[in-house]
Amino acid sequence: MNLRILPAAAIAVTLSACGGGDSGPLLPPPALQAGICTNLAGQSLGGGAAAVTDAKIVAATGNQPEYCVVTAKFNDSALKFETRMPTSAWNSKLAFLGGGGFDGSIPVATALQFSESVITDRYATVGTNGGHDAPASLLDMFKAEFAYDPVQLADFTYQSEHRSLPLGKEVIKAYYGAAPVKSYFEGCSMGGHDAMMQSQRYPQDFDGIVARAPAGNIMGLFMQFNRISKRVRTPANTLNPAKQTLLANAVLAQCDGLDGLVDGIIGKPAACNFDATVLRCTGGADTGDSCLSDAQIATVNTITTPIATSDGAFAHTGYFFGGENNAKGWAEYMWPLAAFGGNSLQGLFSDGFVRSFIARSPGYDPLGWNPDQWLPEMNLVGAMYNANNPDLSALRARGAKMIMWNGTTDSSVSPKDNSRYYESVVAKMGQANTDQVLEFFQAPGVGHCYGGAGPDKVDLLKAMATWVEQGTAPSAQGLVHSKVDATSGATTMTRPVCKYPAYPRYKGTGDVNSAASFSCSTS
Repeated sequence: MNLRILPAAAIAVTLSACGGGDSGPLLPPPALQAGICTNLAGQSLGGGAAAVTDAKIVAATGNQPEYCVVTAKFNDSALKFETRMPTSAWNSKLAFLGGGGFDGSIPVATALQFSESVITDRYATVGTNGGHDAPASLLDMFKAEFAYDPVQLADFTYQSEHRSLPLGKEVIKAYYGAAPVKSYFEGCSMGGHDAMMQSQRYPQDFDGIVARAPAGNIMGLFMQFNRISKRVRTPANTLNPAKQTLLANAVLAQCDGLDGLVDGIIGKPAACNFDATVLRCTGGADTGDSCLSDAQIATVNTITTPIATSDGAFAHTGYFFGGENNAKGWAEYMWPLAAFGGNSLQGLFSDGFVRSFIARSPGYDPLGWNPDQWLPEMNLVGAMYNANNPDLSALRARGAKMIMWNGTTDSSVSPKDNSRYYESVVAKMGQANTDQVLEFFQAPGVGHCYGGAGPDKVDLLKAMATWVEQGTAPSAQGLVHSKVDATSGATTMTRPVCKYPAYPRYKGTGDVNSAASFSCSTS
């Protein structure tokens, strides 16, 4: 049985007959909204595929408006989703929010990786738990043991959003009496992976897709995670904080000025061809914090160079130089942390991936993993999990659009690897066709999803809605990245948002913290 809640629809029809119907859906009177919302509880969705487990009005708080919040669960799996609907001034549109990591919880629009317009423009939102609930323990979450369940594995790797979208729309129509007129997706990291998956496997689902730091090449990513984490777990191979700073300063000395300005931000990382052997200790042994040993140089090379399986089926480019000692650079995912028992975030994620997705044995030792010895398993999982197909012709054919975005000091999802994906789309479809469906932007000095030395804030959802609804591509909208002081809320730095392969280049004069002093350059 489909969800059947008629009062909202009936009220909307009645009110529109009294005038004002052209201004969008008319919400039920405030006195009736709570009842219409809570009456959704227990209702069936999708012809019996799922059921509403909770429905309530949540009061406005901070910059969030009052919402009717509806939670539902699929009957054939552990997949849950939540729909949040503003009780006033709904913009008649849906924003689907992608999760992160190994999922397990429902994302919220206040998270730093999402565009502010999700809230300020009053979107109805939908988000899922990725097909499973995360365990209470953080370290247990990294084990990814949900992957042993084939249904949860399928939901997580490729289908949770696609399955939930029509049911989320069903809830929205039940509450407002009207379906959304436009549907958008925004996600970062694993949510960015899901954005890529939607663009390639389910191009009919969304009118516009924002993929921030998208882990589309997820199989190559975990290979590189495993490769780096194996090296840094040997103490002699890793760089202590002093050596991280030594390396960072040497990289800046060579590459900071490539964008025309020495400001602590490498604006042109693709041109930063740093050779760590210039920091080699005499004889190659570790003789202190003023140099790098041969083992430590090998670690730097491991981070920045490509990896591939012997058959070439799975590969990764490595990472850019820059941010080697920054908490939102290499330190965020690559360097070992005492809190994780000497492991890194890359190591925790790759250990869970290797054990639960590939070896399918909780006792397997990921330190001994060689991808070439597991190619059948890699192919099987990759068929579900990889989202790096360069053919976006189906997305283009229906007039939908996608934005890709990546910080250049991201130590989780490599901007160098996403550059390679973008170039593969151009090679497949041609530049003119690519421009109709995809634009890619990099944010110099920005880490994973947000933060770092560079300005990181830009409302890509608003840019996407403008592209879809008015036909103006993001690269023609004059977008800027802004750095905002967390305490005062003041904007302290701006840079132009440049379409790849362009980067922000200082003009030589003017305020170094103003986007007006920079131009997007490819030279």
